[in-house]
Amino acid sequence: MTPFYFIPIPLFALASYGTLFAETKAEEAVLTVPFTQYTGGYLTALLMSYMMIMFLASHAEKLGFIDHPDGKRKIHTVAKPLIGGIGIITGVLIAMLFFMPFMQHIGLIVAMLMILTIGAIDDRHDVSFKIRFLVQTGATTSIMYFGGTVLHSFGNLLGFGAIETGVLALPVTLFCVIGVINAVNMTDGLDGLAGGTSLVAFSAFGMLAWLNNQPELTYISIAFVGALAGFLRFNWHPSKLFMGDAGSMSIGFVLAFFAIEVTQKTGTVVSPAAALLVLALPISDTITVMTKRVLKGHSPFHPDKTHLHHVIKAMGVNHRKVVVVIISATVISSSLAVIGTLMHAPDYFFFVTYLFCFTLYFAASYKLRTIYRYLIILRQQKIFNIELGELLR
Repeated sequence: MTPFYFIPIPLFALASYGTLFAETKAEEAVLTVPFTQYTGGYLTALLMSYMMIMFLASHAEKLGFIDHPDGKRKIHTVAKPLIGGIGIITGVLIAMLFFMPFMQHIGLIVAMLMILTIGAIDDRHDVSFKIRFLVQTGATTSIMYFGGTVLHSFGNLLGFGAIETGVLALPVTLFCVIGVINAVNMTDGLDGLAGGTSLVAFSAFGMLAWLNNQPELTYISIAFVGALAGFLRFNWHPSKLFMGDAGSMSIGFVLAFFAIEVTQKTGTVVSPAAALLVLALPISDTITVMTKRVLKGHSPFHPDKTHLHHVIKAMGVNHRKVVVVIISATVISSSLAVIGTLMHAPDYFFFVTYLFCFTLYFAASYKLRTIYRYLIILRQQKIFNIELGELLR
């Protein structure tokens, strides 16, 4: 059994026992969602995604959802099914249908299906970026129109007052959502990486939603954790299949939705910069890679092997350890977001923390040879009779 199955236990235990912290009956009514509902949602999403993935994997070749190695950018050496994303979203939607007022979230559901569909078509036929952009715009419009999911404020990032989007709220929301979709999509380069980091991000957003008195969002996050846990049973290195663009784009879209929903609610206790910390790695990596491509005179979407996971792997660290390192970094940044929110840290604390880490990462991306040289030296050392060379491979 994969250890990812146990990830949601502290999350839905915390949410289900919210009555222990409620000071009034009204608060108790808002916070409390039965433990059985969270557990049922998690198990339903896990089992449905697992079963759907098993079914689709056996028909993947007939359906044309196969990713063939290209000997260039792709790391895998054998053809593998591209059906994980369809299984994940199917599991989540069934869990929502069974345990939630389905129609109250119709905007999100329609948008998820739009992204899933264009992602699946892209996995099958390689759709142009313009068509993907058009569908992503339509999906974002869906959550803005039906659910009012709009980025009105970035918070008090600099300590001089809140930065409002004003009349630019809609285009800014569109830009940020599409940016996160593609940032998460670009992390899907190693077995278990996009699934593992997204699972951590959904866990963090679930906790933030609970702290913000949004139990239905906590439930949706738990459903995603369950579905991703089922998927990682097949995708952990060495993987049997991939989530494909259908999965990575859908997950990126929903993470962007969560980032806006938990931070733009009236009276929110969650800083927009806290959401930025949860998504720090995919956003920072994408900004860094795209900036360097543009400076070299290439398109920001020009494919290469300069992403963080490619760089660490090129330094001789094995596949699984690269994924564990990046997931661990996501756990740390997400924990800072949750703990900072619990301690009522100001917006600028989260933003300065992110800015400091991003600056270090961006600067380090220009010092890879130096870092590699120090890594070689470390591999030759021994501490407490432990060969560091073994740990760093």
